[in-house]
Amino acid sequence: MRKTAAAVLVGVLFAVLTACGAADRADSPPAPPFTATSIRLEGPWYSFDLPQVEGGTEAARTEFNDGLRAELDPYLRAAAQDRAVKGYKSEVAHIGRHVLSGVLGIEVEVDGGKLHPTTFKRTHVTDVDTGKALTLPDLFTDLPKALDRLSAQAEVQIPKTRVGTNPYDKQRIAPAVENFKDWLAMPDGLRVYLGEIASHALGYIDITIPWSELDGVLKPGLRAVVSS
Repeated sequence: MRKTAAAVLVGVLFAVLTACGAADRADSPPAPPFTATSIRLEGPWYSFDLPQVEGGTEAARTEFNDGLRAELDPYLRAAAQDRAVKGYKSEVAHIGRHVLSGVLGIEVEVDGGKLHPTTFKRTHVTDVDTGKALTLPDLFTDLPKALDRLSAQAEVQIPKTRVGTNPYDKQRIAPAVENFKDWLAMPDGLRVYLGEIASHALGYIDITIPWSELDGVLKPGLRAVVSS
């Protein structure tokens, strides 16, 4: 009984310290300012303006810039005469006090552009304070429970997009990491790029899940960081 009580006490203290640490980080002085820029990448079968940042801390800047490049590289390596790659609305989507969020829009043209290009979206988020990437599992205390919440919220948010009342592939919002892996930390919520879940004509669909809807599954104190 004493061991059980001690274990509970340790757990409570750990949760409190974790929350306090995250809160302190959210209230810490801002890092040197980052600014958005881009670099032009060109090859025989591709042309792409890759979003990057300048300034800020070296660790966070390098991690973010290299992370976005790593998301793009597989597409550039696959570029060929019958598979040209171009950029489409790529940007440093948000420079926050504690996070950097970037999105790549990648168009792949097949057969010399005779067919409608296929669009892909890839994202990267960097924790400015630690200089490390933030992935979906990093955000939550209980990933399966969080995925259930994301799936339920996606069902709420999709009708507010251009999908409207049109049917869409419900398997694309099932509670799996693969369905929610391309996300951004934005001030108003978790922006998720779901893909062409309804039809090619309706295009690539993204939704924003308010941070308030993720309370209870986010790690203690992390909301103040990712919403900065």
